[in-house]
Amino acid sequence: MEEIVYHTNYKLEDNYWWFVARNSIIRDIIDEKCNLKDGDDFLDVGCGTGGFTAMLLDRFNVIGLDASQTALEYSKKRGLKNLYDCYLDSFPKEKWNVKGISMLDVIEHIEDDLAVAKQAYDILPDGGCLVLSVPAYQWLWSRHDEIHMHYRRYTKAGIKNVLKKAGFEIEFSSYMNFFLFPAAVIKRFIDKITGADKKHDAPVDEVSAMMNKIFTKLFLFEGKLLKLFRFPVGVSVLIIARKKNPD
Repeated sequence: MEEIVYHTNYKLEDNYWWFVARNSIIRDIIDEKCNLKDGDDFLDVGCGTGGFTAMLLDRFNVIGLDASQTALEYSKKRGLKNLYDCYLDSFPKEKWNVKGISMLDVIEHIEDDLAVAKQAYDILPDGGCLVLSVPAYQWLWSRHDEIHMHYRRYTKAGIKNVLKKAGFEIEFSSYMNFFLFPAAVIKRFIDKITGADKKHDAPVDEVSAMMNKIFTKLFLFEGKLLKLFRFPVGVSVLIIARKKNPD
């Protein structure tokens, strides 16, 4: 990612609606569906500036991995200690007993997504859990994706197919950020028509304090609904996958 993304993320992760709601929803999903024990080794791949990783410290022995030294310096400021400056294929898996892995908005940054999915599969024990989120729909591609150095966006079927090829079983899959999806679609198309998208260099869209509260509550409400049903569309895709137990 461009360097400005890390600086911006560190400033906003604790209060910007998208980070706050996404991280809270995924933390609840991990607690509910991953069947992990307190104290288990948990690896956050692409931990960035550590906002989500730090949320897991109260329950797991958390390990953060990122290829950006800038990101890891910010993670240290959040109190994270088990940090690795490397890619997943260089992670010293023999030193840890990793039972869960998160890859939140990470795999779209990697050209060979199947290869990194297989690397995650190899690190996990039988029954280990992978939590993954990705941006949805290639037709929503924008300047935002370029700033964040994405290779692609996904459909739910597309990312599930990658994980299945890597050997995972899919236990949970849904689109996410459903209620704000229509607004996101309209904004993307207006920006493209007017040319505003080409001029957009900020890592995130600025919103007023009032709108930030509204968006946070609306997005968080989805977390409650995800316990009841799956959303048919959304700005992101959320997946829970598990390494197959031996027959």
